[in-house]
Amino acid sequence: MIQAQTQMAGYWGKQFSLTDSDIEQLYNHFLEVEKPQTIEQLSMTLISNRVDEEIRAIKRAAKGHLVYQPQNEYQIGDKLLFPAMGFMQGAVSAVREGFNPDEGSFNVITVDVKNKTREFASSYKATHTLNIDNGVDVLDLFDLDADALFKQYGPSVAVKLAQQLGEHSDFIELGSVWFVKSLLVDIDTGHLHLSEAILEMSEGGPLLADEFLPHLDLDPAIGVDVQRFSLDHALINDDRFDNVAAKGQFSWFLHRMEPEEVLKPPARLKYNPVPFNRELLGPLLLQLEHELGDEWSDLKPRTASEPAQIVLTFPHRWAGTLPYSSSLNSLFGIGSTARQRVLFVDDENGEEIIGWVVPQERYIFGFKEWFEKNQIPVGGFLHLTSGSEPGVIKIGFDRRRPQREWVRLASVSDNRLKFELKRRTIGCGYDDLLIVGTEVVTAVDALWRRMEAGERSLPSLLAEVFPSLAAMSTQDTVHAKTLYSAVNMLRRVPPGPIFAELVRNPAFQTVGDHYWLFDNSRWQERSK
Repeated sequence: MIQAQTQMAGYWGKQFSLTDSDIEQLYNHFLEVEKPQTIEQLSMTLISNRVDEEIRAIKRAAKGHLVYQPQNEYQIGDKLLFPAMGFMQGAVSAVREGFNPDEGSFNVITVDVKNKTREFASSYKATHTLNIDNGVDVLDLFDLDADALFKQYGPSVAVKLAQQLGEHSDFIELGSVWFVKSLLVDIDTGHLHLSEAILEMSEGGPLLADEFLPHLDLDPAIGVDVQRFSLDHALINDDRFDNVAAKGQFSWFLHRMEPEEVLKPPARLKYNPVPFNRELLGPLLLQLEHELGDEWSDLKPRTASEPAQIVLTFPHRWAGTLPYSSSLNSLFGIGSTARQRVLFVDDENGEEIIGWVVPQERYIFGFKEWFEKNQIPVGGFLHLTSGSEPGVIKIGFDRRRPQREWVRLASVSDNRLKFELKRRTIGCGYDDLLIVGTEVVTAVDALWRRMEAGERSLPSLLAEVFPSLAAMSTQDTVHAKTLYSAVNMLRRVPPGPIFAELVRNPAFQTVGDHYWLFDNSRWQERSK
């Protein structure tokens, strides 16, 4: 069987690019089906069109020509077609006898091809791959099956088609669905005002496009798929409306009615980047940084796994939020939306919690009441898993029988944080190196505001919290994780800058296993 161009892997690989003919045919396809199409549907259409084009080319090339087969006898003047040689055409200009001791007699024909001559065997009765016993239709030489080609090459074609189709302004993509501008329904200012009113009456949303359409009085002769696509396209280009659904989906909320903590990140979560030399962190500190998984560490995401484990830090416990790191992308299906509204379900009792993912600011809002109700401490272990349907996430924590534990509690004295160990009832699994708390939240908040206003440096914060933490240890040592947790009561800082300062500053001395001592005399020398 001879391979056509469309059967070759390279044709759909590096060589593939959209042609003007492809664009025209895809446009005509939209005119014919009159509804949006997935990229897979468009890929199948493109592959079928390419196969049809090749069939027409083969037929044009074959018209008036004989398909060359070595077994046939040819005469001077016969016009021949050579499919195995890229559909080369030529005319027989001479015939002579040939002989091979192993295969017997046959003829040799001379064929004129583009002012050159080439010789081929004819009247050749031995077995040959180009011979066909039952006559030949040129198309019988090819296995031109568009369905088989789509099964083999469809996924790679879809990726390249989406990339290249996006370069043509008349084609629009919403999610993985495509349409053309000229076929959109006209969604005017009145329709958008009415959509805003509908959302306002629905407490801001969320609503699907199908829930707006019955009220917009669009032309009923136009298919609902086109109406839905047109409305989604209009809403996504209007700042009043937010798409709060997962990637590739559309669910609309009125932007001005979203929670304040979603529109403006809680102040405690704001990280003003601290420059530091990452090369100071050795393998053990880098491993500890990965273990902590701070959302501002900008670590390369590891392979996603479920359940996704989270350790609650003071800023998130205070704000009623969860950290959002890149490792959670696959769990939430984050696309290009600025905010995503997600239903969380307590995996123990089924309680529903409305959460808001704010990927750019790296947090998920909506858990303050849930934290309080379940008395989840700073350092508490949480876990997230996919729910039974898209847009639903199960949340839980390491539930344990409540018992009295020693906890680091912070108070404020002389404008400084002071830590002491006190016994408190804990009913949640936690990291004992990270657990910190306070019973004077107002005073700690006031100190945090003073720290922010005074723009205290990270080294000075470390020097301030270290002695009080060290006083609770018989060796006067503090673990790096504990320093990270305590500093974040006063300033939002990921572990990297903290660890780098411990290594860089001679006032801090490591004693192994991530424990550190503080030499106040060396700090004073360095500060002069």
